Amino acid sequence: MRTHTCSELGAQHIGQRVDLCGWAQNIRVLSDTLVFVQLRDAYGTMQLLAEHSRTAGFAEQKRLLERLGSDTLVGVSGTVVRRPDGAARGKGESREIELLVDHVRVLNRALPLPFNPHSTANLPGEDTRLAHRYLDLRRPELQRNIRMRSQATMAVRRFMHDSGFVDIETPVLFKSTPEGAREFLVPTRIGPGACYALPQSPQQFKQLLMAAGFDRYFQIARCFRDEDLRADRQPEFTQVDLEMSFVSKGDIQRVVEQLLQHVWGMVNGMRIEAPFRRMSFAEATSRFGSDKPDTRFGLEITPAPQLSGDSDTVTEVLVIPGGAAAFSTKELAPLTDTARSSQANGESKLTSMHKVRDGDVAGLGRSTLLARWLAAGAGPQASGSRLTDLLDTFGARSGDLLFVSERSAHVTPANTTLGRVRSLAAGLLRDRGLLAIPADRFDFLWVEEFPLFTREADDACGRLSATHHPFTAPVEDDLPLLYTDPARVRGQHYDLVLNGVELGGGSIRVHDPDVQQHIFHEVLRLAPDVEASFGHLVAALGHGCPPHGGIALGLDRLVAVLTGSTSLRDVIAFPKAASGRDLSVHAPAPATADQLAEYGLQAVRKGAGAASENERGAEMPRPAHGR
Repeated sequence: MRTHTCSELGAQHIGQRVDLCGWAQNIRVLSDTLVFVQLRDAYGTMQLLAEHSRTAGFAEQKRLLERLGSDTLVGVSGTVVRRPDGAARGKGESREIELLVDHVRVLNRALPLPFNPHSTANLPGEDTRLAHRYLDLRRPELQRNIRMRSQATMAVRRFMHDSGFVDIETPVLFKSTPEGAREFLVPTRIGPGACYALPQSPQQFKQLLMAAGFDRYFQIARCFRDEDLRADRQPEFTQVDLEMSFVSKGDIQRVVEQLLQHVWGMVNGMRIEAPFRRMSFAEATSRFGSDKPDTRFGLEITPAPQLSGDSDTVTEVLVIPGGAAAFSTKELAPLTDTARSSQANGESKLTSMHKVRDGDVAGLGRSTLLARWLAAGAGPQASGSRLTDLLDTFGARSGDLLFVSERSAHVTPANTTLGRVRSLAAGLLRDRGLLAIPADRFDFLWVEEFPLFTREADDACGRLSATHHPFTAPVEDDLPLLYTDPARVRGQHYDLVLNGVELGGGSIRVHDPDVQQHIFHEVLRLAPDVEASFGHLVAALGHGCPPHGGIALGLDRLVAVLTGSTSLRDVIAFPKAASGRDLSVHAPAPATADQLAEYGLQAVRKGAGAASENERGAEMPRPAHGR
């Protein structure tokens, strides 16, 4: 149907007769003797021209062209001609030419579109665009994103193949095992109540592959989690999954660094430096209030033990330079809202915001830690002197914002209140031109030495859960603590962070079946049926499984960074909406009564007939970083 695509044509084709196919746009009837149409295909655009003095059968061609609706699909034939001097548009050799049309055929006439995907000024809301995703995907931005995703995926496959990894598919129909996130169940007709589960990750299968002796495995793996959605989360997602035998964490990190160097070079033509910076979990959370810090800017958190004598409380201070002078109370509302919500969620005990003015501070309500600390001073004069000294200690000046926060010392601080405030404040300062955060700077960071277990309650005796997943090996030096004080054990886990985004995480795995059984039974105290669900893995570890480890990188997040997208939905061809529904095909859809009966199921109102916690027994606690 076509001899060329729009992007293939150039000055070298002048005088040649060609056939093109594409969508008609920008139909312009300039006069009774001249018509222009922009033709777009998947590869570029070409201007079509029908002119009375040069087009055979001009009247018929003009009639067809001027009646075309936007995005009507057409096939055209004609001769490539050079544009008049000064009429060239855009960049590249192909913009010097246009197609003098002598034959037009309508391949599929488009009905009026729900929205114009080529008009960035009048795009509707996301739900409308997702409901007509095939139109939304016509936008050049999304076309670019999906093509870059293809490039990145091919670059990953090429590198992994050349590095000796074997591409192995693992089952999509698995079984329910409590690794952290809520799972999707798939009913079957095998037996009453029998269900598969869609895998949260190939974690257990890739460990079984190491026991099988494959040594180097990788997969572009589909994963599923039935969780509440955000801009950076989807119920089905893709990860670059790999596992290696007889390795240390440094071996795995070097492979990942080389992989990302290859991907960045192939997709963006950029060179990134390696090895990447390394930082302990304790340092990341104490300096930046997050286990995935954006290190492109300062705004570091400062410990303030002098403000609290309580050994069960951690007190910290964050200074936002110029924040009080630059922003109104209304503009600071997102910061105060974050502080309030973190208290409601138990993330912090109390976080207060103060404006610094000429050696004094505002916002000294009675309940604030700073007010209590000042009240403990000997008289007003002494209090004033103490405050001045304190502000000097933290480098707070007039016009700055001062945040003071206290949190429990027993709860693992994966993301503290001040970490969230820091990120929001950085965005406000950047938008005002008061903080430089280069968009083209890529600060890769390995965050290491996570606590192997996390306290679930705000006390020293709270139940422990796996910080990441229960298969992570302890740091070798901490192995004795696993049997005496497991809360102090560090894990051989490593997260890869880029500009405040967690690209992925991995670990050296437990390969000793006795250690794995001890973690299940004595540390996590799993219910017998939950512990039994991992029996296949423990058995494999006991049959000569080598030391091994791996990592999973989020392909969706990786492509989002490469394309500069703020939402994963912009780099996935057919994503779910924020509600978790696919609005383009109206999924999920209710099953019929006959379909449910075939599986021995019936639909009940949510909450009706739900088993109590005592009836269900002790479940496995959800990891704070479940993957």
